[in-house]
This record gives sequence, C-alpha cells and structure tokens, in this order.
Amino acid sequence: MNLRHLVRQVGKRFVKVTPILRRHILPSADYRVLGGIDEARVAANSSGGWFAARTVSRQERAYRRLIATMKNGEPRLDFRIAAEAVAATGLSNPRLLEIGCGSGYYSEILTTLLPGGVRYTGIDYSEAMIVRAREHYPAVAFEVADATKLSYAEQAFDIAFNGVSLMHIIDYQAAIREAARVAHFCIFHSVPVFENYRTTYLSKYAYGAPVVEVVFGKQELMSLCSDAGLRLMREWPGIPYDVHDVTGHHSSAATYLFAR
Repeated sequence: MNLRHLVRQVGKRFVKVTPILRRHILPSADYRVLGGIDEARVAANSSGGWFAARTVSRQERAYRRLIATMKNGEPRLDFRIAAEAVAATGLSNPRLLEIGCGSGYYSEILTTLLPGGVRYTGIDYSEAMIVRAREHYPAVAFEVADATKLSYAEQAFDIAFNGVSLMHIIDYQAAIREAARVAHFCIFHSVPVFENYRTTYLSKYAYGAPVVEVVFGKQELMSLCSDAGLRLMREWPGIPYDVHDVTGHHSSAATYLFAR
C-alpha cells in the first residue's frame, strides 16, 4: 500500500466517525427510521433540504465530476441504465419530462448518451434547483412544479422520467398517478426497494441537508403502478443501495420502465 492510498483510507475513516464531516462531505449520511407518514411529513416540512442553495451547489459539484467522467467515455452505471431505459421505449427523440430534475444534469446525460437525443423538459419543486438548472442549460425548458399536481394535459409527453426523486416525494402515490397521466411511458429510475419488506420512511443528511427518503416495498410499488394503469416492461438492477444497517432489512436500487 503506497503512502497516498494509506492517507486516503485514513481520511475516509476519519470522515465516517466524525458527525459534522460525515454529514457535510458524504452524499448521504446518518439515516434514521421514521415512525410513519405523519412523522415523515413533519420532518420534511421542518427541513430546508432541497430548497437550500448550499444543497444545490454541493449536489451539482458531485454530478459535475460524474459528467466529466462520462464525457471521457466512462459513464457511471446509473447513467448508462437511464439511457438504456429511454432507448428501450423504441422512440427516437422522444418528448421527455423529467420529474424532480434537480439542477438539470440529466438533460446533459441523456443528450450525451442517446444518439437521437430527447426533447427535454425538466421540473422540480425546488426553486433553487430550477434557478441553477436555467443558469447551466439556458436553452432547455425548466419549470418549478409539484410532481403530485402536474399542469400538463394527458399524454402530453412520450416519457415521464422520474430520476432519483420518487424516493423523496412523501405523497408518492399521487406522483405515480400523475406521471402515468401525462405520458405514454414512465421510467422510475434508481428507486430504492425492499424485496420482502414494507415501505419505510427514513430521515438522512443529503449533501449536508436533512431530508426525508422513502424505501419502497416492491409489492406496494408494483401495485400502485398497476392501479395507475401502468404495465411493467423492463427492470434494471442499479448501483448497490442497502439500508440494512438502519432498517434490519436488505434493500437495493432498481430502474423500472412502464407503459400505459
């Protein structure tokens, strides 16, 4: 083991055992199981979370590095899966609505990895996220909007792409119904799921900010999608995402492609 590697390993251990560093340096830290939806609503309403400019900046820096690596020919697994899921619809240059777009980085990822590109629109409930998205991608359409109450007409888009945001929507049942209403295909990307356990609400620190997260019982998730008129076409295993240490049950991340 060379000295640089040793220093890096020691630094990582120091961060993990130091709460202030752990919360502000790691993308996700300090998970805690919440009692149910009522406690989750209180926690979500009391947190600045995704609305804070500092959170936006930290998340953006993390994805800037990943996008640079992608452009050097090494896209991360979840980036590749997102593009594969869009391509699996069989549509060329589809009208795509990203629900929970953050600072808009998937507009660049999908344009880079899909030969035909997409006609992209991004929405997020955080005005701070949308401000940053418009700064970086001025030619792309972005709007502040609520995933549970979309203003678009039925089937206004070819694809509703919910990328890593369904897990942060407390009223996820309404978000699923709305995604199904406005598009022919729905992609729920990098969704954390339990194969054999119930849907669970967690609190954690994401990019230094307290947020609420949902890890879905897969049976409930599939049932909700079916009730919304969606038929599962394909699924992909994602980057490992296991919250066993805090819940006592193993989880994973998956991407699902549904058709109406």
